[in-house]
Amino acid sequence: MTKTTLSLFSLALVLIFSCNTSDSLDQTSTQSSPEKEKPESLNNLTEKEKQGMRLLKRRQEATKEALSVKEKNMTSPYKYLTTSDEYPIFTSLMSRSILSKHIHSAGVTVLAPVDKAFDDYPYYKELLLPINKEELDNFIAYHIIDTPLEYKEFSVGESWTVHAGLILSLTKKGGINFNGAHVRSGSVDTDHGMIIGMDDLVFYPKLSH
Repeated sequence: MTKTTLSLFSLALVLIFSCNTSDSLDQTSTQSSPEKEKPESLNNLTEKEKQGMRLLKRRQEATKEALSVKEKNMTSPYKYLTTSDEYPIFTSLMSRSILSKHIHSAGVTVLAPVDKAFDDYPYYKELLLPINKEELDNFIAYHIIDTPLEYKEFSVGESWTVHAGLILSLTKKGGINFNGAHVRSGSVDTDHGMIIGMDDLVFYPKLSH
């Protein structure tokens, strides 16, 4: 071959290689495009099917919200306690007591101990045994005053009679204390009675093991 022919042949090879490389880069760029596409099945949905999916989504969200929000019932101290999670241990005991109906309908003040109050009385679960039924009712009776009292009215008294029939003293040294049990400030007002929180138990029953 002549020198000119070789030069032309080399130039042709370079051009062919360049075109192939460019096409390859264009294909790679197209394949790696970040553009997202909907699944083919969603693109083919009818308008009625899309409405059905939106309705299903709304129902799922409503169910989720209903499970996460438990409305408190303000009808009575009993209803409030059983529809809230503020005093779970005391509520479990109260619910098994014969006095639960009285708490629901009689217009009372319930002195509800927080869970931590039971740290000093680890035997509280035994109150649920049939053999301790009387002591369970007695325990709840010490935590009921048979008249609805707001915290302010309750805290200015010198003593109050509990449902168990005893008059228990209320002192104000180092905070408000009822029969030695520290009273939390504030009260919950329901349609048929009040709830006042307690940091301690008002009464410690003796159990029959």
